[in-house]
Amino acid sequence: MKILFITSGFRAVYSFFEQTIVEALHNAGHYCDSFTLNNGLNALKLKKQSLQPELILVMAGLKISKPMLEFIKQTKVKSAIWMTEDPYYMDWTVPLIPYFDYIFTIDQAALEQYTQLGHLQVYHLPLGTDPEIFHPELVSEEFASDICLVGVPYSNRIELIDFLLERTDYQIQIVGRGWGKYYNEWVKKNRDIALVNAWVKPETVVNYYNGSKIVLNSHRLSNEKYNKNRIGIIAKSINNRTFDAASCEAFQLTDFKEELANHFEEGKEVVSYQDKHDLLEKIRYYIAHDEERKQIAEEARKRVLISHTFQHRINHLLLKVQS
Repeated sequence: MKILFITSGFRAVYSFFEQTIVEALHNAGHYCDSFTLNNGLNALKLKKQSLQPELILVMAGLKISKPMLEFIKQTKVKSAIWMTEDPYYMDWTVPLIPYFDYIFTIDQAALEQYTQLGHLQVYHLPLGTDPEIFHPELVSEEFASDICLVGVPYSNRIELIDFLLERTDYQIQIVGRGWGKYYNEWVKKNRDIALVNAWVKPETVVNYYNGSKIVLNSHRLSNEKYNKNRIGIIAKSINNRTFDAASCEAFQLTDFKEELANHFEEGKEVVSYQDKHDLLEKIRYYIAHDEERKQIAEEARKRVLISHTFQHRINHLLLKVQS
């Protein structure tokens, strides 16, 4: 099948996602040609004319223009969109669904909303991981920590780190852009914490996951101030970090999500927490129980290799659009 893949228009981690998706499409035996949104509508028309695709696949869709959407619709080519920021931008994604034959979303609650609005072909498709990049390895001391959090400073994450700094003396490592002002406040109070205040490539994130005893995976709140989610859809599904950390054979503590049990076995492959007090109790327990922690991490890696790579996701997507 010939596939025209319209990329998200985002940089940073999306470049990694999109490269991995293209590779997975090729591995599945299909021809895929990528198109960048800033090339414009006329270039898209020319690309469609020259390629004669059997499927147009759009990544995220948050930056695609209405004229491009209307062109995709009128081509009559089979079309699909992978909503990879759900449910945090539902104000922007809901208007996109009439333009596509197939809707794939990373979140179950968003799926329920799109289905309720009358779309007939909506499927849950989480992001996956690339086990060739996210894999277990020995790392140098500079990446070592008791607890590592990778991500931007959402309000719940700030609260958790503040809580842990008040209650424990564990070595905490934060990796992500935007933490500077919080870090400065913590340092003023003589709290010991390490920070890499920048977006870090996946190839480097791997080192922090492998160097940490516990990866803290706290999901974004559905009412975070940056969101565009006026209808208040509350996320049910897990983020791609869950799969990345597991693929590194890193032990993680993740806040509980309804969909977690559909991907990992609680207590055997991953451990979740209900609130910050439950988190603290579990951190203390698993820091003190090395072998149990390592066994859970090993089982998580096995599960990823069986079920949660980007190749698995693309195979599932293609199965749906070709059925």
